[in-house]
Amino acid sequence: MKEYYEIYAWTECPFCIKAREFLSSRGLQFMFCCIDESKELLDHIKKKYQWTTVPLIVKVDVETGDKEFVGGYTDLVKCLGDKSE
Repeated sequence: MKEYYEIYAWTECPFCIKAREFLSSRGLQFMFCCIDESKELLDHIKKKYQWTTVPLIVKVDVETGDKEFVGGYTDLVKCLGDKSE
């Protein structure tokens, strides 16, 4: 494993669920962090990445620990080049 993804999400958000299913269907490693009860954490992450919606998806390089903000679900699909979505 060279990388994994962090998904900051609401439990019942359709796009959050789609992001989780998208990564899972491709056998990619990810952490799904439900922030339903963590408004301060959500606000912090939104501010850090200058993003206003969920999910917030971050690609993490396992070897270096470098993090690259991907965006939301649609951005994830574009990033990984899925033509069917």
